[in-house]
Amino acid sequence: MMSQPFGLADAADAADAADAADAADAADAAATLGMVRTVRVTVRPIGRSPSIGTAPGESWHRGNQWPPENSEPPGTVPQPWGQNDVKHFTPVTNATVPVTVLMPPRAWSAYHYSIVLLGEFARAWTPPAALQTELTTLLNTALQHNAQPANPANERRNLREAAEFRAGVMSEALAQRDSLSPYFCGALSFRKSTHPSTYYLMQGALRIGQYAAMYYKNIYQRPRPSQLWPELLPPIDVPGHASFPSGHATEAYLVARWLEHVAGPAGAGVVPSASVPTTAIDSAGPPNRLAQRIARNREVLGLHYPSDSQAGRKVADSVFAAMTGASSTYPLMHALLAAARIEWAQFKV
Repeated sequence: MMSQPFGLADAADAADAADAADAADAADAAATLGMVRTVRVTVRPIGRSPSIGTAPGESWHRGNQWPPENSEPPGTVPQPWGQNDVKHFTPVTNATVPVTVLMPPRAWSAYHYSIVLLGEFARAWTPPAALQTELTTLLNTALQHNAQPANPANERRNLREAAEFRAGVMSEALAQRDSLSPYFCGALSFRKSTHPSTYYLMQGALRIGQYAAMYYKNIYQRPRPSQLWPELLPPIDVPGHASFPSGHATEAYLVARWLEHVAGPAGAGVVPSASVPTTAIDSAGPPNRLAQRIARNREVLGLHYPSDSQAGRKVADSVFAAMTGASSTYPLMHALLAAARIEWAQFKV
C-alpha cells in the first residue's frame, strides 16, 4: 500500500483502483491538490530461488536468479529466451499506420486513455464566444444585490441553510471529493468489467470536463464562498483553484449527458426515464439527477455558490453539444460511443 496525492474529482478513479487489473493505475494518476488517499499498487519482487534439483556431484541447490541462469534441474545450458511476436501495445483492427485501435483499448488504463481523449478534445475545441457571454451574464447577475433569484444575500443564505445538512451527507460528499465514477456506476449498474467502452468514455468525459472548467475558472477568478463569508467554515480544505464554474458540476453533468446518450432513451434505451427525452438528455433521468446531487453536495460543503453549479451545467451542455455534433472532429470519443451503445444493447431483452 502507498499514498498518492489526488486532484479534482477523479484524478485517479476509485472504481479503477477497485478492479484488480487496474489497481496500479490509480497510483500513476497523482494530480495537484495535495489530497492523500491510500491505493493498492502491484509489486513483483524478484530474488534468488533454489533450483529444483542438484547437478551430479553437488550437495547443495543452486540459486536461480531471473531470468534463470541454470536449467532445471541443473546440468545443461538453459534454452535462450525468445521474443514475443507483438507489434502493437493494444489490439488494432488492421496493420495500417496509423493503426485503428479496437474499442475499448483494454491494454491502456482507463485513466491514461482519458488523457488521450482529452488531447483530442483540446486540439479541436474552440471556447465559444456565446458560452462566455452566457457565463459572464450569469456571474454578473449573481453579484448584483438586487438581482433575482441569485444575488449575494440569497446565495449566502442558501449556503448557510445547506450547511445544516453536512452531518447527514458528509460521507457521501467526501467520497465524491475524489471520485465520481463509483456513483454513476452504481446508479446504472455497470463497471469496467461489464461495460468497458462505457467506462473509458466516462473517464474521458471527466478529464474533458475538468479541462473546460479550469479554462473558465482562470478567466473569472471568482473567490470561494468561504473567502467572503467565514461563517461557512468548510469541513475540508478549499481546493486550490477559483470557484466559478464548479468543476464537480461540470464533470458530473458532462458524464450524465454522455451516459444518457449511450444508455438512456436517446441511446440504447436501457436506462429508464420519467419523461420523453429531449435532444440531448432527459432531465429526469438517473444520470442527470445524480449530477444535480453531486453539484449540490459541493454547495453543502461550502465550497461553491449555487451559481457555480449552474455555470458548470452550462459548460457541460456546451461541450457535449460541440462533441456530439462533430463526430469527425472527435473520432476516438465517437468510436467509444458506438462501442458503448452496443454494450448496453446487449443487456436488452
